[in-house]
Amino acid sequence: MASPTLLEQQVDLTRAVLEQLHGMDQHLLCRVLPHLGAAAREVVHDLLEALDVEEGIDPNIAYYVDATIAEVRAAIAAQTTKEEVAIPRERLIGCTEAFETRTSLSPAAEALKAALPPLVSLYRAARQAVDFAEAIRLSIQLLHPN
Repeated sequence: MASPTLLEQQVDLTRAVLEQLHGMDQHLLCRVLPHLGAAAREVVHDLLEALDVEEGIDPNIAYYVDATIAEVRAAIAAQTTKEEVAIPRERLIGCTEAFETRTSLSPAAEALKAALPPLVSLYRAARQAVDFAEAIRLSIQLLHPN
């Protein structure tokens, strides 16, 4: 079986991005936006605008998704509390006092954590498609510098 051509490979990568984009606007509106502050909402609105491109895929989609992921992760971290709890003496070996850290997420942080994987998948697909296209462009430029 013959290897796929560069164009066929790029089409496959682009198809993967399009599949990830399907329903992403509703995902952002229903599962992400309600749990973010005002500044982070602006970043998500930028992504929503990039998703609303009529010609297909905004060439900067990876940038917008990456910025959204950063805001979601920051919101998760801000809504996470860490508490040091003493370990009971009967569990200690070789010391008289030790602590363990317990992490708890707020309901909003839990919701954002659950909403994060589709964004990460979209970012990976978009980054792979853009990087492959850039590699093709640079290869052509090396072969035909004029």
